[in-house]
Amino acid sequence: MPRPQPPLPSRANRLFEARLLRSSLHPTELQLEPEAACLLVLAAGRVALESPAAAGQRRDGPEDEALSADAPRLAWLPPGAVRRIRLSAGARGALLRLGPVALARALPTGAMNTRLRGLLSQLRLLPLDPEVRDDMLRHLEVIDEESRAARGGTEVIVENLVSVLLVRLWRAAEVGGHSGALAPRSQLDRFVLLVARHGREHWSVGDYAGALGISRDRLGAVVRQATGLSPQGYLHREILADARDLLVNTPLQVAEIAFRLGFQDPAYFNRFFARHEKLSPGRFRRAARARQREDTTSFAAWP
Repeated sequence: MPRPQPPLPSRANRLFEARLLRSSLHPTELQLEPEAACLLVLAAGRVALESPAAAGQRRDGPEDEALSADAPRLAWLPPGAVRRIRLSAGARGALLRLGPVALARALPTGAMNTRLRGLLSQLRLLPLDPEVRDDMLRHLEVIDEESRAARGGTEVIVENLVSVLLVRLWRAAEVGGHSGALAPRSQLDRFVLLVARHGREHWSVGDYAGALGISRDRLGAVVRQATGLSPQGYLHREILADARDLLVNTPLQVAEIAFRLGFQDPAYFNRFFARHEKLSPGRFRRAARARQREDTTSFAAWP
């Protein structure tokens, strides 16, 4: 059973609150306040977002009534949109709570303000580039440190970092296909949610079009307009992002990763990965971990 964590506290005098999510041996749950917005950066593990309506219903399975996805992911949760966050064992990341005043102060001015206000009105669960993920986690660590100490200039630092995080969210939404006209965006949002649920079942493009009630050509036009990719290209990008994360951040064998991603034949997974990444999964893992060791050494050598 998931272990419930204390809710993010509701304090009238606190404009923001950051919480670093450490790896746990057990699944955990976080209760959210209905009046605050939250930004979640998931670095490892799996997340399920439970709406207030779903929270009151009986669930036959752990994710029947929740939107779920694997890391690396970026989630924006408008006030009241999500009642509970469920994290798998081993999940890591950070959660930022923003009261309405803090959010209003952090919003950039000009055209970006208009773009963000439209984006922030809806729940978002987006794929996240690993480099962007690491940058966002560093910003959230600074916000966490600033919130724990009474020092001059804290609000200035936090407001600017939150502004950067919001712009990062907007960029991730652009890359993930959450832009464009209202009607295509609605269809695309539903496609992205279906991919998050069924991507590892290797649905065909026709399966997704059928579930959306539109033609393959219409789905292709919507996805290509927003992302520059065909629907098949988008599906491959999502699978590859999950594969890279599992190779770099877990000790799973390549065959285990293949099965987890829905491949029945590990050899086919090897060929699929090598065709797109120009490296076999094993060589990719060794190269990525070598870069991680170099980065750790370079930081350790700083005065």
